[in-house]
Amino acid sequence: MPVYQYRARDAQGQLVTEVLAYEDELSLRRYLRENDLFVLGISEVKRSVFRNPFQRGVGLQDLIIMTRQLRTMIHAGMPLYTGLETLAEQTPNPKLAEVLTEVARAVAHGVSISSAMAQYPRYFPPMLLTLIQAGEEGGRLPETLNEAARQLELLMEIRQKLISALVYPAFTFLATVGTVAAMLIWIVPVFAQIYEELNAPLPGITRLLIAISDLVVHNGWIMLLALIAGLDALRRYYRTPRGRLRIDGLKIRIPLLGQLFLKSATANLTGSLAGLLRSGVGLLPALQTAAQVCGNEVLAEAARTAAKNVSVGRRLSEELEASGQFPAMVIRMVAVAEDLGTLPDVLQEITVSYNEDVEYTIRRMMALVEPVTVLCLGGVVGFVLVALYYPIFNMGNVFLSGA
Repeated sequence: MPVYQYRARDAQGQLVTEVLAYEDELSLRRYLRENDLFVLGISEVKRSVFRNPFQRGVGLQDLIIMTRQLRTMIHAGMPLYTGLETLAEQTPNPKLAEVLTEVARAVAHGVSISSAMAQYPRYFPPMLLTLIQAGEEGGRLPETLNEAARQLELLMEIRQKLISALVYPAFTFLATVGTVAAMLIWIVPVFAQIYEELNAPLPGITRLLIAISDLVVHNGWIMLLALIAGLDALRRYYRTPRGRLRIDGLKIRIPLLGQLFLKSATANLTGSLAGLLRSGVGLLPALQTAAQVCGNEVLAEAARTAAKNVSVGRRLSEELEASGQFPAMVIRMVAVAEDLGTLPDVLQEITVSYNEDVEYTIRRMMALVEPVTVLCLGGVVGFVLVALYYPIFNMGNVFLSGA
């Protein structure tokens, strides 16, 4: 929704200046005239193209608190507009406060809260918008807000587990790369100069290490820029539908880590689907919405295909089986739930089960990662040390033999 800044005078002749979100300038002028304001000027506020890198975004925790508090205020009888204004005033997140202020103004002008929030897709995920819309249409907004908070908490829990599983390996890898780079840049050249002055014959392993060191020292910036350019190209490719599908497909095939990615995405999908169905959303829109929040394009594509075929009378369990991405246990549980009419409850059970599997996989992975990373780090550093000191040992042996 466009944002306008207007200058006007009220009935007492006082100058009034305010920023409002409105459908268009003509409607805003009509609104101001109806409120006895004489318009002096209206200008559209252009949003900055550049984002402040230090400005905090809107995270899942902010949205969870927002939905919980809004549910409490509405349940207590507070008008929706007042509740949104109160949230905007008390939230510590300035970006969320700005967005909620504009949403509150739109609601005050008769726009539904789901439509107003839909103008800010960067801040409000599809699942939240779908649940709020279902709550508005069914007159159950407090209940659906409560369900939305539960689903957001589930998404945050799964995301935190995934991050915790990746932090230690990533930190160890970066520490290894940093250690080896420091040795190649500062330590190896010193030894290379000593060996050159001694005119000592060098074994192949040492010549290889010195060659790598020379490459890093003389072309390090080029290699770094090439790495950055490659990562940026990969990021851009991942933003395309084809790239996301291919890379997400590779992610779930990585040994050990792939199962973690797959189980967490499956838990996202089934948990979101369960929450949407419990809130009265139909299976077709629920599948389409859950596909947007599952976090893996392979499963998202399977959900979208299932939605397309379910709309023409196919069973969900048949579509899950046809995708080839879900285990037999999930397919059979969904098939039984379809027959008994207990699909939301069974999907929630699957979500709980997969959450437990994610925790178990993380514990198992951490038990394996620590010794493996220590061995890898020791192996790399050991290779460098052996390559550096091997000529010295050789010279010592030659000296002892000559003596």
